[in-house]
This record gives sequence, structure tokens and C-alpha cells, in this order.
Amino acid sequence: MTEVKAASPEARSTGTVLGPEFVQGAGPWLYAEDGTAWFDGTAGSGAVTLGHQHPAVTAAAVAQLGRLTATGCKLGSDARRRMTARLARLSPYRDPAVLPTATGAEAVESALKIARAATGHRGVVAFRHGYHGKTAGALALTWRPEFKPYSALPDGEVGTVELPDPRHPRPDDDERLRASLTAALDASDARGGTAAVVLEPVQVTEGVLAVAPAVLDEIARQAHARGALLVLDEIYTGLGRAGRLFTAELMAERPDLTLVGKTLGNGFPVAAVVGEREIVDALPPGVQTSTFSGQPVSCAAAAAVLETLEAEDLPARARALGARLADDLAALSLRHPWMASIRTVGALAAFDCVRDSAPDPALARAVTSAALRGRLLLFGGGPEGATVKIVPPALLTEDDYRYLADGLAAALDAAGRGEPA
Repeated sequence: MTEVKAASPEARSTGTVLGPEFVQGAGPWLYAEDGTAWFDGTAGSGAVTLGHQHPAVTAAAVAQLGRLTATGCKLGSDARRRMTARLARLSPYRDPAVLPTATGAEAVESALKIARAATGHRGVVAFRHGYHGKTAGALALTWRPEFKPYSALPDGEVGTVELPDPRHPRPDDDERLRASLTAALDASDARGGTAAVVLEPVQVTEGVLAVAPAVLDEIARQAHARGALLVLDEIYTGLGRAGRLFTAELMAERPDLTLVGKTLGNGFPVAAVVGEREIVDALPPGVQTSTFSGQPVSCAAAAAVLETLEAEDLPARARALGARLADDLAALSLRHPWMASIRTVGALAAFDCVRDSAPDPALARAVTSAALRGRLLLFGGGPEGATVKIVPPALLTEDDYRYLADGLAAALDAAGRGEPA
């Protein structure tokens, strides 16, 4: 089975799907109308870290549906208050403020506004292989040029830094990073100053490329020396997915703003900007609102997520899953030496397909296609198109994990035999 386009009036930009149409979910499993079960190794694009239809989250949302579903952005709700209070308590900030949004991209846009309000500057610095969304401001920070022709911002407003590639470390990585970051900040300062330096601690979309804590600290120091804010985009990694509630736990320097999403709603549309109140509240009242920011049902679900991830010790569960995946992928690579640069960060894993010392996108497609034939849903990608990503829900039973591991082994064997994509 290969990627198919849903036969519907939906636009082609969003209408291409992997696998069949699904009608039900539970844990890591999705069920088609014919009753077949598919293992979701994408976790709904990273959003369902607790698994599909987690009972506590579903119950909270259903209960909220019976009480209050919408208030708009200018009327409050008890669900919104509970979610923001719980998120603030878990955050790494002394006097935190939470700005709720409906999507991750909206959180990125909000953070840019906050940074410009707090610093009085406009310039932004982002990083090679970064992904921050596809709305105009978020898209300006995103690495892939093919996403941008219809949404360009003025030239020079965003500078891009060459971040070290953890798959191919070089002895001069530190010097190259300092030079590239200094050049980008100099250029931004020459145009009136840098408001924000924005990066993901793990660049998940482009292949689970982790940034070392020491590198994050160096970037933070340089940003702060220029009067810029450090914005950590933890929409994919935050709240336990990458093995920590927040990457700030690993850093000597504290990020000024942290963005969360995906795991926060476990499938419901909710995200947030979190930071010290004096920074977040530099943005005047009413400047960043939207009809569905802080929507009561999503906030009720998010509050249940935050309660559950504490009760389940989600960061520890993610670290244990990642360690097991690392061991099993290393063992598989002994059979398949074309598996290169195996990497795991919490419940995030990836490897590259390399033959004759060159990335092999066709081989990566063969792996994901073989997995699909075995009803295991995986995404490919990466900077060269040769990466296979494994991003399952973090709360797996032993039987769940065995299906994932056996499905990966079978897909790799099939690709190694030369079965086509």
C-alpha cells in the first residue's frame, strides 16, 4: 500500500493521507472502517503522546461538552483558569504567565509579538533545519524554502544560523556556530536590533536532530548579550515527550519564552506561550487574541493531560521507551548496515538510510512503504529525504511495543531485500 489521496472535495494541499480513513482510536492503535488495526508510529503528528482517546482526557472533554463549549476570547471560563494555572505551576518560571492559543503556529506568532513588544526590536534569528509552522511569521522561521513562495516576509527580517548537525559532528562545530550566530545577530542589529532568537531543542520535523544543552546555553548567552529574547519552541518536545517536562531543566541559561502544544492537548487544538510575567505582559491587552484561544473543551482536555502526565511520570516513561528503541535499533543496524545515525531523545527516534556513503531517499521510502503494508504508520523526511522517524505514543504496553519492534524489523528486512516502495 502506498500514499493515497482521499476521494473527497478536500483541497489537495491537505487531502493526501497515509493509510485508510480511520474511524476509531485507542492508545497507539487506529481502526479502519473494516475493523483492521493500525499502529500509529506518528502519534498523530506528535500530538497524542498519551495515546489516542486517553480515558482521562476524553472524560474531561466529554464532561466539558455538557457544560460549556465556547466563550470566545474575551470571556473567561473555569476550564481556562484551571489549565493556565496548572501549566504555570509546572513551568520553569518564577512568576509565570501563560498566553493560550489554539495552535502551535499561533503560539509562534504570539511569541514574536511578545518579543518585539518586550525588546522594542523587530529582527528575528532562526536556524537551519528548523520548523515552526506555516503561517506567515512562523513560516519565515521555517527552514524549507518550498513552503514559502506564497507567504514571503520582507527581506532581511529573519536571519538563519547554521546549526551543527548532530549526525555529522565536526571538530570545529563550536567555532562555526559562534561565527554564524554572530554574523546573523550583527546583520539583525544593523537593521535596528534583534527581538528574538527562536529554535527547537530537538528539530523533530527534519529528523530528530537534537541540540546539545551546552549549545543552547551558548545561543542563549549570545541572544541575551544583544538584548534579544531566547524563545524555545517546545511544541513537539515539551511536557515529557523528549524525556523532560521542559528543556530548561538541562540548561544553565533560562529561555525567556517557551512554546508548548501537541502533547498539551493530546489531540485537542490547544497550545500556549509561557514565560515570566514581566516579559509576556509586555504585550498590551487585546493585541493577541483569537476566537478559539482558551476554548473551554480544549482547556479541559489540556488540564487532564497535565494531571495525567504528572501521575504517569510521562518524562520517565518517554526516557525508558527511547532507551529501549535505541537498543533495538542498534541491534537491527547490525543486520542492516545502511541504517545510519540512529538517534533517540525520549519518545522520539529516527535513523537515516545511507548507501555508498550517500543518503538514499528511495531506501527510506521502501522502509516506510513496507511498514505501511504491515499496518505500521511511519513518517519519512529529513533534510535529504532519507530519514525514517519513529514517534509513537509514549504510554505503550508490552504487546504494543512488541508490535512496533516486530513491525520495524519486518519493514527493514523487506527494504533490505529490495522490495519497492
